[in-house]
Amino acid sequence: MDRDCGPECQETLREIARFLDGELDPSVRAAVDRHLSSCDPCLEHAEFRKHLKQLIASRCGGDSMPGELLLRVKALIEIEGSPGG
Repeated sequence: MDRDCGPECQETLREIARFLDGELDPSVRAAVDRHLSSCDPCLEHAEFRKHLKQLIASRCGGDSMPGELLLRVKALIEIEGSPGG
């Protein structure tokens, strides 16, 4: 965040994650939208966060675990759950 940003920029940047996740109530979302439409630095920050979020989801969003790792985890769980484990 730029040190010269005013309170409106600071508030917008505080809400960016929730904005991108669709977690803001409509009035706050509208205020963030208005701000982003008139503030290039905040818009650039929002776009960066959006692309970063997409990149992380594409690289880390898989639901499957390699079979060998799954077997090792199950074995460790069984050992921990057994008497004396």
